[in-house]
Amino acid sequence: TEEKYRVLSGNVPVLLSAPHSVNQIRGEDVRDAEKYTGALTRFLANATSSYAIFQIFTHADPNTDEENVYKNAVVNLVNSYNIKLLLDIHSSTFKDNTDMDIVTNNRETLRGMDYLFDRLKELGVKYNIKIDENNVPNKEKENEIIKKMNQILKEEILEVPPAMRIVINNKRLETSDEDDSLENIISLMEEFISYFNYS
Repeated sequence: TEEKYRVLSGNVPVLLSAPHSVNQIRGEDVRDAEKYTGALTRFLANATSSYAIFQIFTHADPNTDEENVYKNAVVNLVNSYNIKLLLDIHSSTFKDNTDMDIVTNNRETLRGMDYLFDRLKELGVKYNIKIDENNVPNKEKENEIIKKMNQILKEEILEVPPAMRIVINNKRLETSDEDDSLENIISLMEEFISYFNYS
């Protein structure tokens, strides 16, 4: 069978996910891959010894397809390796100057660990990265990964770790001598992963 995604093993119980690292099929449309999310996920996994999963071939969009092997693989990894934190990484074109949007379904997916978002905001100040909390409901993404993981694990009475959907402004993923945003985002993410208490 055709390999749909790839998994990187780690030692730190954090799972980094890049479901849109390649083009995705949504209905009858093909949506472009989200810029550099696969590369960023692989880099962060190697730098922090975290686990990672990312799409490698075009298939149905995991965020909108009810039964998707990628989404199920995320749930299985969380369960099998006692994952303590899921970071679902995306990129998009922003209408404002925000660098990163953090989606937690009105903090439901933080599982009572609201301090995680506060820590991200603190790191944003440190690295000059503007972070906003974006929890506006999006009916087209009702099956998005962080929500689906919560639902499935709750149904199976398994431990549900905190999860965040991290959306990075495409403009901040450009590399140039004049703009060090990408380097700062990487440093922020590395420090955030190392901050969390995984015991």
